Amino acid sequence: MQTAYRFKIQPHREQKAMLLDWQHKIGSLYNLCLRDRIDSYYQTKILGNYCDLKTQASACPLTCSVNKSASLGNPWKTENPSRRRSNKKFNPRRTAYEIHSSLATEWRQTKPWYSTVSSDVLQQSLRHLDKAFIGFFKQGRGFPQFKRHYDVGIEFKPKTVRITGNRITCPVLGQMKFFLSREIPETWEVRTVTLGKEVDGWYASILLRDEAVPDFPVKTEHEIKTCVGVDVGIKKLVSLSNGELIANPRFDKQSERRLRIRQRRLNRKKKGSNNRKKTANRVAKVHQKIRRQRQDYQWKVAKQIAESADLIVFEDLNVKGMKARCRPKWNEEKQRYLRNNQSAKSQLNQGISDASWYSLKLKTKHQANKLGRWVADINPRKTSQECSQCGHVSPKNRDSEKFVCESCGHHADADIDAAIVIVNRGIKLLNLSRTKLLVVSQKVTPKPELTGSRKGNKSLPLS
Repeated sequence: MQTAYRFKIQPHREQKAMLLDWQHKIGSLYNLCLRDRIDSYYQTKILGNYCDLKTQASACPLTCSVNKSASLGNPWKTENPSRRRSNKKFNPRRTAYEIHSSLATEWRQTKPWYSTVSSDVLQQSLRHLDKAFIGFFKQGRGFPQFKRHYDVGIEFKPKTVRITGNRITCPVLGQMKFFLSREIPETWEVRTVTLGKEVDGWYASILLRDEAVPDFPVKTEHEIKTCVGVDVGIKKLVSLSNGELIANPRFDKQSERRLRIRQRRLNRKKKGSNNRKKTANRVAKVHQKIRRQRQDYQWKVAKQIAESADLIVFEDLNVKGMKARCRPKWNEEKQRYLRNNQSAKSQLNQGISDASWYSLKLKTKHQANKLGRWVADINPRKTSQECSQCGHVSPKNRDSEKFVCESCGHHADADIDAAIVIVNRGIKLLNLSRTKLLVVSQKVTPKPELTGSRKGNKSLPLS
């Protein structure tokens, strides 16, 4: 079993300067190799089946020096006849990672700029780049992006970092103190350690593993007795099919005035001055507070949802499409663009970003995995227009937060009815027997907790 702990470290002045310097150098190497892969891909795409466009010589895998993965470095492996004879599947070509890995080793000797960085840290960044491309081509993930220096993590390989008490010892960097906010079990083995910078300091993410501890058990299909549907929103963050409603505190609105004042002060500072850097740091701390408040609240909500049923059903929402800009309206008669209500939609987009529905789903999946629960996604098409009793679908069934079916007259809260439709589709998707599932009585959430009044307690306790 694996788990990760995160601690705040206390590097001294020289170590802070070294960490910042490492971030710039690791980021430059990562971006350089990423650019090399992109250029090599387009170069190969333009050349097609030829090694050279002028002579139009055909590409031969044995003689052609064009490498589809990378153009820097030597694309051929060192000649080793014994290795070639022992392995019939021996490929004389190097992969992109092998090319860049040997190139990074060479640069540490020829370019003193890279010689100050630990070789393991440089190799780990190249492994992450190769892993990102594998995820893009084989797992359908997004294309790897260039990184800014403050987004770069400094990762050390397993068995290279030593932890004793509240002190951590890293290669080249030396020993640093850290806040031991939780005890590390002695039986757990330290794997990778990643150092990252935030506004208030440096943090260390420690990956631990203990093979003696089994993974979390997963319930079988026959052990599923209860299920719940989850409908997410902006005013009400979560509406469950059992009638439970969880409000959205809108932490961005709570800190809106403070953020606006500090951003106004930032705009008045001279660019490049120390006062501007200090003010920008204060603005970043407000954003950090909002992010931490949101994460803490979402973890509590995710745990509450995961403990509510054996099967949790979400909508597979296209959040990127929901936040897309409105199409421009062109008037042929007046020869100009008309208003497309994008300014009004920007407020909706801000609410969607603050709610962070996908982040909440990931946290719920994590909590459900720890409890052995199931999480399923269903098609969200017309879940808010379908009646949970008779299945009639009509846009006139829903009027704001009220739901009244035109066919059977069923009336309920619109979000709760949508959550019931979601759980019904989840049961149908997994072919579960409805008679074996226990009926969960609906709960009623008090109105102040639903609306999230700012005059009351802002902590919004969860039921």
